[in-house]
Amino acid sequence: MDLEYQYLVARLQEAFARDERLSSLDIKVVLTGNRIHLIGEVPTELRRAAADEIAHGIAPGVPVRNELRVLALDEAHGPEDIG
Repeated sequence: MDLEYQYLVARLQEAFARDERLSSLDIKVVLTGNRIHLIGEVPTELRRAAADEIAHGIAPGVPVRNELRVLALDEAHGPEDIG
């Protein structure tokens, strides 16, 4: 694996973990060709947008394919009975 590839992936993952809007270690970063793919799940659309913004900031000019899915969290209907 190319060191430049590893360096970019590490920079993106560190930025995702450190940014207060995201604070996530669960985003997978894959580079294919000259494109960044963001893969995983986030709890809100705001966090999905933040990941996209961070990736563009770290690697300006590199296309980003944001494949992050926003989790559909159902509202709780009361305490769960685990009997």
